[in-house]
Amino acid sequence: MTPPRPDVVSAGESAAPGPSTRTGRLRVGVGLVIGAGAIYAVVSSAGGFADSVGALTSARRGWLGAGGLAEAVSYATLGLLLRRLVGNRVNRRTGVRLGLVVSGLGNILPAAPAEGLAMAGAELRRRGVDTRRTRIALGLMQWLSIRTLFGVAALDALAVAAVASVRYPERAPGLFVLGVIALAVLGVLAATAWLASRHETMELRALAAGRVRFWQPPSPASERRAQGAAWHSEILEALGSKRTQAAFGGLALTSCLADATCFRCALVAVGVDLKPGMFLFAYVVAMITALVPLLPAGIGVVETVVPALLHHAGVPLTTALAGVLAYRALGTLLPAICGTTSLIRLRMTVIAPASGGRP
Repeated sequence: MTPPRPDVVSAGESAAPGPSTRTGRLRVGVGLVIGAGAIYAVVSSAGGFADSVGALTSARRGWLGAGGLAEAVSYATLGLLLRRLVGNRVNRRTGVRLGLVVSGLGNILPAAPAEGLAMAGAELRRRGVDTRRTRIALGLMQWLSIRTLFGVAALDALAVAAVASVRYPERAPGLFVLGVIALAVLGVLAATAWLASRHETMELRALAAGRVRFWQPPSPASERRAQGAAWHSEILEALGSKRTQAAFGGLALTSCLADATCFRCALVAVGVDLKPGMFLFAYVVAMITALVPLLPAGIGVVETVVPALLHHAGVPLTTALAGVLAYRALGTLLPAICGTTSLIRLRMTVIAPASGGRP
C-alpha cells in the first residue's frame, strides 16, 4: 500500500482536482519513462529480466496468498479509520471502498493523491457528509497514516542502531548518527502533535492562508482567526476523546503493520528471509521512496532503491527485485484495480435521501 502523500492535506474538492488533463498526462508520461529506465537499470544489473521473472514464477503461492490477505486487512482497517473519522455516517463496505479509492487508485493517478481525495470527497458529500467534515476526515486520515509510517521508521531505526552498535562496535559512529536522526524524528512528531492540538496554530494557519490568497479581497484578521478557531473545534470534535484518538492511532498502526506483513510475505515467497529490524527498515524505505514526486507510486525508484538495499544486506539482486515486484503486485497493482472497481460501484449506488440509511 502506497502511503498517502503529505502534500495535499485539505481534500474533498471535486471541482478542481489538480493540474489540467494535458499536464497530468505529461506528468505520468515523464514518470513512467523515468521509472522504466530505473527498472531497466536494476534488471540489467541483476542479470536479466528472465532471471527475475523466473524467481517470481517459482514463488511460493501460499506466502503470496498470505500477503494478499494481509493487504486486504490493511485496506479494511484504513476504511474503518475513514468511516470513524466521518462519524460513522457511511457503512463499513463504503468506508473500505473509499479507502481503496484514496490509497489504491488515487496513488497511481497523475496528481496523486489529490485525485483520489477529490473522488472520495465527492462520494462522501453525495452521501450527506458536509464539505468541512469531509476535508477534516480525509486530512486526518493522511495525517495519521504519514505520522504512523514515520513513527515506525524512527522506532525501528533506533532499535537497529542500538542492537547493531553492540554487535558491531566498529560501526558505532555511523549507528550513533542513525540513532540521533531517529530521536530527532520522534521529537518532531511529538512537537507537531502538540502544535496541532493548540487552537492558536489553526488561527495562525488561517491568517497565513488569507495572505497567500492574493487574488481574493483580504478579509479582516479577526474573521480569519475565527475561521481557524472553528476549524480547530471541528477537528477536535472529529478526533473525540483521548480513548477515541488512541483507537484512531491503533487503526492507523494496524493498517501500516498489515501492509508491512504483505511486504514480508512477498519477500519470503521468493526466498528472502531477513531479520525483523532489517525487514522493517527495508519496508519503510520502500514507503518513503514511494512518495517521490512525478512518479506515480514511486514507480522505478522503489524497484531501484529497495533491491539495492536488500542486496547490501546479502540478498541476491535478482531475488530481491523479484520480491519487490511481488509486493508491488499485491500492494500497488491489485489495490489500484480494486480501487477502480470500488469507484464504479460507489458511483453506481443510488442514494435515497429520505431512507435514513448509511449507503
